[in-house]
Amino acid sequence: MFKSTAIRRTSAAARRVDEGRIHIQLRELPRSALPADVRRLCIRDKLLGVTDVAIDYHRFLPTGRAYLTLTHPEQLYKNLQALDKSSVGSLPIHAVSAPPPQSNPGRVNRNGTQGKVFSGNGPHGAIHSRMKHVVIWGFPGKMSEQAVGNYLRDFRLDGVDGKSGAVKVELPTNTFSLYSRYLVRPTSTAEAHHVVRQLHMTYYEPEHWGRKYQLRARVVY
Repeated sequence: MFKSTAIRRTSAAARRVDEGRIHIQLRELPRSALPADVRRLCIRDKLLGVTDVAIDYHRFLPTGRAYLTLTHPEQLYKNLQALDKSSVGSLPIHAVSAPPPQSNPGRVNRNGTQGKVFSGNGPHGAIHSRMKHVVIWGFPGKMSEQAVGNYLRDFRLDGVDGKSGAVKVELPTNTFSLYSRYLVRPTSTAEAHHVVRQLHMTYYEPEHWGRKYQLRARVVY
């Protein structure tokens, strides 16, 4: 009887915390999972009222988490029950209610003269144009935005929030890396995937650096 009472009290407390929530956080997703994979999960498990699927990022790389936005709080518990013991790509996942997700700028501190800093943290990497941004990393650490833009001159790129060419993804304060990471905005989704196909797992100027700088590229969803 004591155990049953404790369970009921825990459930009641959880419901008070969850009251009014319209977001579900999915955890332990494969890092390769795309929004399309999560949407298929929603269809397979017959989830109700899902209006948005957002992959969570850290410096524009997937964290293994995603957020579902629902139309109404009444759908929360039904969907959590439907997701119990669910999986993506044969791997079990965990679903919990969540407050509204917020983009986290991390510990990047820069003065105002540099303008907007792209940390790439949070749902959708805290950017707005879905599937039209690409993150590329593995460039030399001191490589400039102008040099990266020149290296990518054969691709069709737009500016990123008013900045032309490639924009550096800044490191958190008091950290150091031998490599640098850049965000670019191709002119279309097709061009974004073209950039990834052409650059991913290639080497930056191998005739000069050999295999020292291997590039990786991903579309940000």
